[in-house]
Amino acid sequence: MTAPFEPDDHDAAAGQSRSDAADQLKRTSLAANPVAQRKKTIFVYGSLGAMALLGVGFFWMNHSTPTAAPAAERPKIAENAPRPAPLAHSSAPAVASAATPASAPAVDPAIAEAERREAQRRRQEAEAAAKKAEAMRQARIHSDVFAGTAGSGDSDGGAADQPKDEGKAGAHKGAGPNDANSSFARSVSDQNDSSFKVQTDANLQCKIRPGKVLEGHMVPRIVSDLPGAIAIMLDRDVYGEEGRIPLLPWGTRITGKPNSTVRKGQERTFVATATAYLPGPDGEKIELDSTVADQLGSSGLDGDVDNHYAQILGMSAVLSILGAGSSNVGVSGMDNSNSAAMYRENVQSSLAQSSQQLLSGYANIPPTLTVAQGARVRIQVEHELDFSAHCHLPKADDDSNDGG
Repeated sequence: MTAPFEPDDHDAAAGQSRSDAADQLKRTSLAANPVAQRKKTIFVYGSLGAMALLGVGFFWMNHSTPTAAPAAERPKIAENAPRPAPLAHSSAPAVASAATPASAPAVDPAIAEAERREAQRRRQEAEAAAKKAEAMRQARIHSDVFAGTAGSGDSDGGAADQPKDEGKAGAHKGAGPNDANSSFARSVSDQNDSSFKVQTDANLQCKIRPGKVLEGHMVPRIVSDLPGAIAIMLDRDVYGEEGRIPLLPWGTRITGKPNSTVRKGQERTFVATATAYLPGPDGEKIELDSTVADQLGSSGLDGDVDNHYAQILGMSAVLSILGAGSSNVGVSGMDNSNSAAMYRENVQSSLAQSSQQLLSGYANIPPTLTVAQGARVRIQVEHELDFSAHCHLPKADDDSNDGG
């Protein structure tokens, strides 16, 4: 006969055997993999050590104090001015603390006399300067420069007494406004008031009058960095006024010089010609003395302008980086008035001064203007060119024989 509690004992025995088997399997797996167990142990101890170091560092940053430098190494200057101590509250009445006239320091009579004399001297110098300025103003008003302008504001009676011819001559002799355009117009206009008569030019076949246009091209290029000379080659024959004889044949070489001075914003260069050398074995030449123009006849030649922005901006960027680096090196974050901060300020000011000097030199670099080789140019003749001595006119006998 089976006992009534036998199934329960069997289940308990089975659960105990499963628990023992699980413990045995766990011990077996840990023993079989010692590396994992070692890594786990190292990770745990490492985490604990890092947390301990962080705690110690945080405590040291909050409670550490800077070590005072020895007295021999301290700077001689008073870096931190001492603050005045607060006044002690006194129980005495306020009237007792007020200064009496008797406690005021006595003024030295010699010092007072010296100050009075200095003030009197300054006052006299100011009066003398004012008188001198007034005298100069009166001299400018009555000078010859403003004579024409001042004369226009006189009374009508005084103006009526002057002859008309004298007023007309005064206009040619410099009277009138003194602006730049008026001065240039007076310098260009003829000062002679006499009448002119018509003149007849003979032998026009051998003459080139002003206004004639010569067409050619540039042989070398123009670079305005340095002064130099150029050459222009004519591309077509230039005839006399009657157009029968080529006075400046094709291939004539004209020398000239460009202006190497270029201002900020200038985009054209001025070229002045000197002498025209004619081709051939005779070695003929003639002074031209005219300016070079572009295809539209405008004075000067267009060119490519290099303002050197890359050099200026590059140098300013390098100096800015150096200045920022010198202002941050060796700086202490604990005290803004220490010797390191003073050294930082001195280095920064010195570098700023040097940077300003260098940048001023780079900022004053003039632009470079370049005119390409082979550029088409025109030369407008400004003076009459006479080839009579070297001009070969057709003979009348040959013409009559040809006609017969």
